[in-house]
Amino acid sequence: MLFAESCIVADPPEYRAPGRTRPVLNMYSGVPTATQALVIDTSLPNNPGTKFSVQVRSEDAGEPLRASFFLDYQIKQNFQQGQLGEYNLVTKTIPASTYDNLGRTFDYTWRPMGTQGCHFLTLIVAHRDSFKADDESHLDQQYADDDAALVTWTVNLVKSPVDGTTLSNCPTREEPAGP
Repeated sequence: MLFAESCIVADPPEYRAPGRTRPVLNMYSGVPTATQALVIDTSLPNNPGTKFSVQVRSEDAGEPLRASFFLDYQIKQNFQQGQLGEYNLVTKTIPASTYDNLGRTFDYTWRPMGTQGCHFLTLIVAHRDSFKADDESHLDQQYADDDAALVTWTVNLVKSPVDGTTLSNCPTREEPAGP
């Protein structure tokens, strides 16, 4: 018998580009915490503002992220209650990257504006193409469920720390009219 030496070479494994994932906001390292209401004294001269910083992770498949930061997101104007309504504070682009990149953050220093009392600060992060084509700060509703991460802070703006820290003046969504 004759034996010939031979090698069997398997085909290399097929590697696929990673798919895109919904952004994740790491609120454990977020500043300030979103688990407690913030009380901000607006009477301080030269108020340095409040710095917000949140780590962002996602697999982007080349598509940059967009981060929109709102005051009183989805709250309608109600001047009798002192509510000015939704206001976009800033919209930023976060370059595309991979999920293992721990160095991407949304950073913003907010200097209070608007009326005293309770407000909500909302950060929305999604891939750029999940936002409306004609409005870079609002999500296209057909993509919002699958591609958006959202966090909201409750803020009470007071003229002095002794003004009280009640949140009873927080805006609420209007309930639809009953039948």
